[in-house]
Amino acid sequence: MEPAVEPAERILAPARALDRKSCQVNRVLVDENAAENAAAAAAYRMLRTRTLRRARTNGWGTLGVTSAMPDDGKSVTALNLGLSLAREGNSDVVLLDLDLRDPSMCKYLGVGPPGNLTDFFERHAALPDMFFSIGVPNLILAAATTATDRASELLASSEFDELLEYIQRRTRNPLILIDLPPVLVTDDVLVVAPKIDAVVVVAAEERTNRADLDRALGLLSEFPIAGIVLNRAAEAGQSYGYGYGYGVDISRG
Repeated sequence: MEPAVEPAERILAPARALDRKSCQVNRVLVDENAAENAAAAAAYRMLRTRTLRRARTNGWGTLGVTSAMPDDGKSVTALNLGLSLAREGNSDVVLLDLDLRDPSMCKYLGVGPPGNLTDFFERHAALPDMFFSIGVPNLILAAATTATDRASELLASSEFDELLEYIQRRTRNPLILIDLPPVLVTDDVLVVAPKIDAVVVVAAEERTNRADLDRALGLLSEFPIAGIVLNRAAEAGQSYGYGYGYGVDISRG
């Protein structure tokens, strides 16, 4: 792989202190070397390898993360996959919370961001003020912090395109990971899917209804699916209390 060209002007991402207790409670693997995180961290490295292989083979740089219904673990999956991808070190990973109806990324991290993406979409705030770091090399974040019932209209706006273009011009070999709402709750994912490269679908063992998953995949069938992540797998990660099984359909095109 050729070395990535450094952009002339990089995103400024001031550091924000996170709450490690909140991360622990919400199963965010900020400290992947902790003994209690070992099984989950290993599973996310597996997911990272498969995701990167798919992305590099297909030239994907922007991936959405969604689920069929709420509470399937998509936001935690997006956070932990973003952390793992950043640690691989070959790309700037930009993690965006665009579940504008129920943003949770900053809550799980216990962090106060410098700006609110909802304000940017509503043209009340400047885009450069949105980005921040949590001290993990190669990882940049931006997040909504207030909910809005105008999410689909905002995501369909030119501000979404401006956001992606801004990131792509000011990062090194960027991989953009976007936490999106559940497919069956709102049309937001169908608004965003044509504008990004592929979608990762999260399902939770013993929670996600197979009929709901099939309906979600049917709605997404015209868009590239990067993979399906089986979350909370009973056979994995028992010591962590929150298992991760991958490869249900990770090679799906």
